Amino acid sequence: MDPIKGDGFMRILKHAGSGLFVVAASAFAIGLGATTALAATTLHVTVTNGGTYTAASTKTVLTDHSVSTTCSGTGASTASGTISSATLTGTSPVKVGTTAKLAFKNCTSPFGPVAITVNKLPYSVKVDSVTNSSGQTDGMITGVNNTVKVGSPVLCTFTVTGSAPGVFSNSKHTLTLEPSSKLPIKPLNTAQLTISNATPATSCAAGGLHNGDHPTFTATFTVSRAIVIKSKL
Repeated sequence: MDPIKGDGFMRILKHAGSGLFVVAASAFAIGLGATTALAATTLHVTVTNGGTYTAASTKTVLTDHSVSTTCSGTGASTASGTISSATLTGTSPVKVGTTAKLAFKNCTSPFGPVAITVNKLPYSVKVDSVTNSSGQTDGMITGVNNTVKVGSPVLCTFTVTGSAPGVFSNSKHTLTLEPSSKLPIKPLNTAQLTISNATPATSCAAGGLHNGDHPTFTATFTVSRAIVIKSKL
């Protein structure tokens, strides 16, 4: 009997089968670990001195790979909404308020002027960590949906949707939006933005913008009222 087609082949199958079982078992164990690591966390959040607010940033930067869209100057981005005084308990991220109005101006890029249209409001303001000893609390802005047009005439149009991570400071009364890796406390959930509807695709790709990319957004918004957020487990 041909050893490849006979007993030898069966031994190979048995060996491969046992190897697959080990791989499958390991994957199952890893899956259990991931589930445990991603288990929901309950936060107890207290907001004081809340109410309607306005907020402004003198510089915002949306970066995808090496390409940045920057809005700068007085009122580069302005926002308003409500973060009410409340005591809340819920699974992180816990919603504490909304952004009802948002605008950008004086925006540019390496490929010319940029126009940003905010498509859907309100956005939600959420808490996503405990408050540290410096009075800082990680958060995120969810529900982001903006259309960005680059160049004049327009060279590329794309949509940015998703969530932007950031940190709120009680002492400075600021919300700083920045990549999760720079937050002072490890966030409990993943917040990210995603590019879609890049048109025309070839022109956008030539500028380094692709569907499915996850750009970062950085900005520091000074909030008009002395809102205090305290979050604990």
